Amino acid sequence: MTPAESLTAKGRQTRGAIELAARKLFAERGFHGTTLADITSAAGKSSAVFYRYFDDKEDLLASLAESFLRDIVTPSGMSVPLPDSPQDTDYFTTVVTGYWNLFKQNIGIMIAIAQLAATQPRFAEVQHQFRRFGMDMVAESVRHAASQGHAQGLNPEHIAAAIILLFENFTAVVVGNPGSELQISDEDAITTLSTIWKKTLYGF
Repeated sequence: MTPAESLTAKGRQTRGAIELAARKLFAERGFHGTTLADITSAAGKSSAVFYRYFDDKEDLLASLAESFLRDIVTPSGMSVPLPDSPQDTDYFTTVVTGYWNLFKQNIGIMIAIAQLAATQPRFAEVQHQFRRFGMDMVAESVRHAASQGHAQGLNPEHIAAAIILLFENFTAVVVGNPGSELQISDEDAITTLSTIWKKTLYGF
């Protein structure tokens, strides 16, 4: 396997084609429903070429997950402010919209990570980092609300864990199962999640 940092421009293009094909197929068929042959066929590459860049399908997923955390999640977390007041509904809507779109655009990766996290430590760590990103944000919002005289008696870490796990599971079910009986529009889903978060802190 060739390290990503030592690739030529052509090598980066080839690796990118494989990653793009995998992202699309994981979203459509799921991680376990996608074979290595499916990925190489969709990318227009041979299996020999695949193994120049990745050890196996799980190594490819790990690379996608690490890129997701490095390039999207971390910068997003650095730029999120706190609500100005209990009336700042736009804050909650904006943050939840960003979360929802992030999850939706990477649904194949997110669900695959959740599936493998139960048995593989490296994917459990990626899942933990993604959750930690959200939990830190929510916990800080609880502390901020408490400083404004609200959210009294709430443990920031416990509330953050409960809200993020609720968000994660709700989003995975709604976005990851488009054919299920639970049909909720993006707008209604975002409104539901942002309302739960805001009312937990401010009660109205």
